[in-house]
Amino acid sequence: MNFVQDSVAILKENDYKITGPRMATLEVLAKAEIPLSAYDIEERIPENIPINVVTIYRVLEVFEKLGIAHKIHTKEGYVRCDFEEQEGCHYFAVCNECGKANEFLKERCEVEDFIPKDLPFKNLKHLSEIAGTCNYCSLSTK
Repeated sequence: MNFVQDSVAILKENDYKITGPRMATLEVLAKAEIPLSAYDIEERIPENIPINVVTIYRVLEVFEKLGIAHKIHTKEGYVRCDFEEQEGCHYFAVCNECGKANEFLKERCEVEDFIPKDLPFKNLKHLSEIAGTCNYCSLSTK
């Protein structure tokens, strides 16, 4: 599975153009180990690519809509989606020490049992974040 190639395919399937800013943002997210803000992404994009933070926010909005990236609220940053085309509930285990976010997937979400059937919303989705200390950080603090 190649994140950049898979993401380009999703963009094309949804009639989005493959632009320099989108590709640059994909490349940064592909290499990121921790959630990145739009400003963090801007700092990691080569200077020869003309892009600003407003454009990055717009790109991230599209990526989030298509399931290419997720916003991690506890770290106020974005991460790539490692399960782009898989249905289910996306969970993130976020390390309080290093900030690394690990995504995992469950086929069925228990939260769905609590959503009223007559709730006046369509296409509901949710992400769950779990915070703690990763194995690497817990071993290095001993």
